[in-house]
Amino acid sequence: MAQNFKITDFGAISDSLSDTKAIQKSIDTCSENGGGTVVFPAGTWISGTVFLKDNVSIYLSEGATWQGENNDDAYPFIDPVVKSREDKAPRRAMIYAYQKKNIKIYGEGKIYPGGDYQMFHATPKEKKYYSRPFGICMLECVNIKVEGVKLTNSAFWMQRYFHCTNLKISDITVFNHCNLNNDGVDIDGCNYVIVSNCVIDASDDALVLKSEGDWKCENVTITNCILSSHATPLKCGTSSVGGYKNITISNVVIKPSKSKEMHHVLKAWGGLSGIDLLCVDGGSMENISIDNVVIDGVETPLFIKLGNRNSAWKEKTEFEKSSIKNIRVNNITATNSGRITSSITGYKGRNVENVSLSNIRFETVAFSGNPNKELEINEHAGAYPYNRMFGVDYPVYGLYVNYANNITLNNVEFVSDKSDNRPALQFENTRNSRLLNVRTCEDEYEKKDIDTDKLILK
Repeated sequence: MAQNFKITDFGAISDSLSDTKAIQKSIDTCSENGGGTVVFPAGTWISGTVFLKDNVSIYLSEGATWQGENNDDAYPFIDPVVKSREDKAPRRAMIYAYQKKNIKIYGEGKIYPGGDYQMFHATPKEKKYYSRPFGICMLECVNIKVEGVKLTNSAFWMQRYFHCTNLKISDITVFNHCNLNNDGVDIDGCNYVIVSNCVIDASDDALVLKSEGDWKCENVTITNCILSSHATPLKCGTSSVGGYKNITISNVVIKPSKSKEMHHVLKAWGGLSGIDLLCVDGGSMENISIDNVVIDGVETPLFIKLGNRNSAWKEKTEFEKSSIKNIRVNNITATNSGRITSSITGYKGRNVENVSLSNIRFETVAFSGNPNKELEINEHAGAYPYNRMFGVDYPVYGLYVNYANNITLNNVEFVSDKSDNRPALQFENTRNSRLLNVRTCEDEYEKKDIDTDKLILK
């Protein structure tokens, strides 16, 4: 029978200067006795870095807050144990686990890592990138559950799961708006992942799949979530060293952030892109299905970029060419989008392949562009990919496609105000593609094949 271990039985005192030793002792004892649940009663419990152990559940009772210690020495630097683009130097975390199994964090309470403490304050000139701790960091762990808890204001990303297997995140609420790089949830090179029923509001990316190391991020399901961000609410990328495969995303609402503070350097109050699919570091991105998403207020509803950045760690010098193929985006409605057009782009010699957009309606805020100006985009194959990388003055309002094969638009509508004099669509270097029942402000294309070096459609 699983046992309970109350942290107060190990010396924890609510609102004390530090309960780190008592909390760690509770966890160690629980694991040493075959596992069970470490209970945080109602109150404020303060700690620096705590190391999770096998077969330990952390239960945060209603009214319990697990708060980070306001003492820089309480967060020791931990040397990288796995090669990764993200792990080029020692990192820190409030809650940490490496190669542990059967861990659960759950309950009605709150985790507050203290990311708004002055010692963690970062600026664009002094980013303190490697010295600010994650809220939660788990590396190469198996059977992880995070359920029900509220997480607010970390110094860096709120949660990072790296090379984990069997990860379930459900019914959590994240509000992370106090510092630079305030991501909500980062899932990096993980396998067999379910994220469901979460509300995530973050200054930086809200819910992001990454592949910073050699492992693919694969077999992932994301469903029934509400996402907000001053960057990208829903992202697959940027890093793609290992790649991405077999990912399904459904029933998502993307809406403007509730935060009245701006900590992101690009200052996009509604968010940059609603959905980013980015593969630029040698891996492949394939078999991605996105269905039933409502987007409001972002600059760009959909941004798909294949590149050749090839950024990793020092010892990694060989890369395969990145690829993006077999992408299905269905039943998407975007309103109040900015003037930066949705796009699907590869680069010379490397095309995005097999992308289908169906049952789509993208509504763009009117912008009086120059209808006589053709869109000339530098491929920027080696650059950091984000929606503004091609500039902000797009002379089309609907969709731009460049270096792509087998792109299908079926029952798609691009809408802008009548005062917007830009054309709707532009295709370059696009082969074997098709428009089926595509409507713009001026025309309707019941069936049109596209195999062209350049085509602009009203």
